[in-house]
Amino acid sequence: MAEKIRLSNFESLRVLSMVMIVLLHFGTYGFSKYIAISELSTVNQYLFHFIKVLCIVGVNVYVLISGYFLCKSQFKMSKAFRVVRETFIFSVLIFAGLTVLQLTDGSYTSFIRSVFPVYLSTYWFITVYIVLFILSPYLNILINQLSKKDYGKFLFLLFMINCVWQFFHPLGSFGVNGGYSIVHFIFLYFVAGYLRHYGQYLSSLSKHYYLSVYILLGAVTAMVLLQSWEIPFKLLSYNSPVIVAMSLALFLFFSKLTFVSRPINFISGYVLGVYLIHEHPLIRQRLWNHVMEWMSTGNESLLIVQYLLYAVLVFGICLGISYVIYSMINYKALLKKKDLDKKVKMAG
Repeated sequence: MAEKIRLSNFESLRVLSMVMIVLLHFGTYGFSKYIAISELSTVNQYLFHFIKVLCIVGVNVYVLISGYFLCKSQFKMSKAFRVVRETFIFSVLIFAGLTVLQLTDGSYTSFIRSVFPVYLSTYWFITVYIVLFILSPYLNILINQLSKKDYGKFLFLLFMINCVWQFFHPLGSFGVNGGYSIVHFIFLYFVAGYLRHYGQYLSSLSKHYYLSVYILLGAVTAMVLLQSWEIPFKLLSYNSPVIVAMSLALFLFFSKLTFVSRPINFISGYVLGVYLIHEHPLIRQRLWNHVMEWMSTGNESLLIVQYLLYAVLVFGICLGISYVIYSMINYKALLKKKDLDKKVKMAG
C-alpha cells in the first residue's frame, strides 16, 4: 500500500506557532525584564512591539489547528492519555535532572507540581487543552446539529462574551481570564469547526489577502502599543478581537498552501516537547536569565537581531532535547518500525 502523503501546510504552521511562543516567552521573561523597552530608540521599541504582536497568535493558531481536525475525527481517549503521559515524563525528567545537578530548591511544592503537571496546571496550556480534548466529542455533536445560520449566531454570541465584553466590564465570573481559559479554547474550537464545515467563502479568498491582513493588523496594533495608551493590555490578550482576527488570518493563509516537506512533518512531531521543556517552572526563569547574560546588550542596533536569533537557538536546542526524550518514550515503536522495514527490504 502506498504511503499516505501528509501536506505540510498546517504542520509548518504548528512549528511556526511554537517558535512564536518561544519568542513571546523570551520577550516576557527575559528581554523586557532586563531591558527598559521605553528607553530604546523608537525604531527598536516599535520592532519589539511588532514582533510581540505577531507572535502572540501562537497559542490561538495551535488550538485552531487542533479544532480543525478534531471536529471531523473520531474521538480516542488514548490520545488524551498520551499527552498526559508525555507531559508527566517531561516534567519528571526535568525535575530529576535539575535535582541531580542541585539546581532546584528541593521543596515539596516543586516536587508535587512536577509529578502532577496536568492536574495542578503546571503547564496551563496542557491542562486546558486536555479538558478541551475530552469535551470535543460533545462539542462536535453541537457543531453537527446546528444549521449554518444558527452556527453563525452562536459564534457571534460567543465572540461577544469571550472577546468584546471585556472592554466594557470585567468578566471574572465567566472565566474568560484574558484567554487563559477553557472558555476561550471552546470559542476557538467552534471557530475552527465553522471553517471546516462552512468556510467555503473564506477559503475562496487569496492567501495574499490573509497574509496582508495579519501583517497590517500587527503593524497597527504595534503602533498603538508604542503610544502607551491604557487600552493596549486588553488588545494584547489571547481573546482580544484583534488577536483573534490575526490568528484567523494566519490560519487561513496556511490553509491555502499546498506543499509536502518531510523535514517539516518530522519536526512538527516534536514541537510540543519544546513547550514542555522551556515552560517548566524550574526551567523558565533560569533559562531566560542565562540567555540575557549571553546577549550583548551594549550595542542597541543589534538587540532585536539578537532577540530573534537567541529565541530560534533556544527553540533548536529544546527541539533536540525533545527528540531525545520522545525517542526514549517511543523506543518500542521505533524498534518495531525498524524490524518491519528490514522485513520489507528482505521481501523485496
